[in-house]
Amino acid sequence: MNIKIPPPLIVVFLTTLVYLSPNFIVGFDLPFRIQLSLLLLFIGLSVIFIPVFQFIKSKTTINPQSFKNVNNLVSSGIFKISRNPMYLGMLIIIISSVVYYFNYFSVFTPFIFYFWINEFQIKREEKKLEEKFGPDYKKYRLKTRRWI
Repeated sequence: MNIKIPPPLIVVFLTTLVYLSPNFIVGFDLPFRIQLSLLLLFIGLSVIFIPVFQFIKSKTTINPQSFKNVNNLVSSGIFKISRNPMYLGMLIIIISSVVYYFNYFSVFTPFIFYFWINEFQIKREEKKLEEKFGPDYKKYRLKTRRWI
């Protein structure tokens, strides 16, 4: 299946659904919930923007929908820890909304995002990267985990 929805739109969609789901989980209060949520949001945004700057520096595209503009395999910096740090940052942002709103639906959103991104985005990207960079990408994939 070849579904092409930009990952940031999935994040916006899921966090909007969390916001619109009003049932706060009764009887469970997380201390420093707002502060923890803001910290996770800051971490998530940082984990997204650090690789964006690496892509810009490497003169390759950050657009996951346009593989024809991928011209460099970036495997240094944060990409030594994760092959998909931008998606990891998006997942952390979704988790921050879970902590902030903590309703019944929110608990499932990180799993929905994780499944969606793996199935409909990352697998397609990995196939294209392997076609474009061959053994270099295979070697990188063997030594660096998909998420963390």
